[in-house]
Amino acid sequence: MGFLVFKILVSAVVIGLLSELAKRLPVLSGLLTAMPLTTLLVLLWLYVEGKDSRHLSDFSVSVFWGIFPTLFFFLGMIYGFKKEMGFWVSLGLGFSVWLVSAMMHIRLLQK
Repeated sequence: MGFLVFKILVSAVVIGLLSELAKRLPVLSGLLTAMPLTTLLVLLWLYVEGKDSRHLSDFSVSVFWGIFPTLFFFLGMIYGFKKEMGFWVSLGLGFSVWLVSAMMHIRLLQK
């Protein structure tokens, strides 16, 4: 239980620092946020918890292919913001596009 709390605190600090940086330096924060920080954290936590290389490799492959639906999420968000649809509508649009592309992604990988 103690390690779970530690993981949550470290992960929250990373996200908090990036959101604060985004207020001052959005380009730098965007670049850092686009880095595989969450992937690195998850890989680190899995490694520390004793997962083997095969498990880490399977996770990494899944993250790689998951990038494509995520790109569609951002395209939906950007479109919504450019059309001045407002934050919540743009977020909903981005998530909807992501959900459709994620379902297609899962179907393609299952074949």
